[in-house]
Amino acid sequence: MQASLVAPLAIGAGAALEATVGALLTRRILADPRATFAEVMPVFRFVASALLAATLSASVAVVALGLAGVVSSLESAATWLTWWLGDATGIMIVAPLIVSWIRPSRIAWNGWRVLELASLAVLLVAAAGELFTGWLLELESLPVSFMLVPFVIWAAIRFTEREVLTLCVIVSAIAIWATVTGSGPFAARSLNQSLLLQQAFVATLLVTGLALAALVQEQRRMRETLQRAHGEMEQIVHAAAHDLQEPLRTVIGYADLLQLRHRERLDADGLEILRTIVAGATRARQLFEDLLAVSETGRRPLALEPTSGSQALAAALGHLKGAIEESGARVTHDALPQVRADRRMLESLFQNLVGNSLKYRSSEPPRIHVSARREGGDWVFSVRDNGIGIDPRYHDVVFRTFERLNRDDARPGTGVGLALCKRIVERHGGRIWVESTASQGATIHFSIPWGGERGGRGGSDGSD
Repeated sequence: MQASLVAPLAIGAGAALEATVGALLTRRILADPRATFAEVMPVFRFVASALLAATLSASVAVVALGLAGVVSSLESAATWLTWWLGDATGIMIVAPLIVSWIRPSRIAWNGWRVLELASLAVLLVAAAGELFTGWLLELESLPVSFMLVPFVIWAAIRFTEREVLTLCVIVSAIAIWATVTGSGPFAARSLNQSLLLQQAFVATLLVTGLALAALVQEQRRMRETLQRAHGEMEQIVHAAAHDLQEPLRTVIGYADLLQLRHRERLDADGLEILRTIVAGATRARQLFEDLLAVSETGRRPLALEPTSGSQALAAALGHLKGAIEESGARVTHDALPQVRADRRMLESLFQNLVGNSLKYRSSEPPRIHVSARREGGDWVFSVRDNGIGIDPRYHDVVFRTFERLNRDDARPGTGVGLALCKRIVERHGGRIWVESTASQGATIHFSIPWGGERGGRGGSDGSD
């Protein structure tokens, strides 16, 4: 009688030890509710805890059964593996499922998301049913259970660990039922071996889906954090650039007043100092105005509408009329297409690119040509000039904010123009790049997704 009670008592003690150790480890892992199976490392730590807790229970149980003579030494390894894998798989399925369902959902549900999840569930059940039971194609005897992995990946990318776990439980239920009834890719062996293989497959599928869902959630939170930080930085830059203009206006105003009223009292050194003050304040003011332009480009919503490229270029050239006449420039263009774009931003884009060509001209009068061509789903615009060119080493650098390769006083600027162009193009879903060599002129290309008919009139020898 006493011998018959030893094994059950030992098994019960092992189960209690498994639950206690598992609870302690899980509590440490899930101490932060925000990290509950939503980060990769807690997922793997939880899996390790489940394996460790199951090891205690299986080891105690097998030793007790062996001492009681229920399990022989030859059967102990198989019994231990069965016990350990069954407990570990159960822990990895049930515990996360309960925890994920008692937490609030992190998905903003709407009709389309519900429809997508329902479609995913139906497709997964159909695929699992076919793979494990062979309803239509008789695939149940083929080792193609890996075909369920894409469905779990779909759930991990589009949803959260809750949906991944729920779908894995559905797959597990179908797999167990099929294996017990003698069908499916794991049913060609003894029942114990079949269930071991089935549990190993489900555990692998679950851990993969859970880890991928956690990774996607981490990236999503990181992206949201970066977006918030970017928005806050935009607000700071906008406020600083706006507020700092007023004291600069005061400095410039009083400097002009000093020069007007007391010019006769200042010697040559005093006048030079005054000119330096005015030049520095003017440059700082221009810098803040450029910062405001960059900030506004990032903050202002896009007003997308069919916009003629030729009309946008004409408006930009109108703003640059004085600089074009002063430099003796000749600006020509082909017939430019109509695109779906923000009209004001497209005008600003052309104005900055043509203005950049005027600023960085060579000793010859500037010759600037604007063209466009269709490439796939994009219109690619090109602004070509005969200026001083850009060394290939600096083709990426020129699009960074405040980067200027030429800092002589003959070409004033803040290094914001091309950075502003890059932001405008990227907000329209395109890209911008440069082709140039030093002293050979430059061609700046930018793409805008196609969204309208080719329009505008002009020619290769039309000038503005």
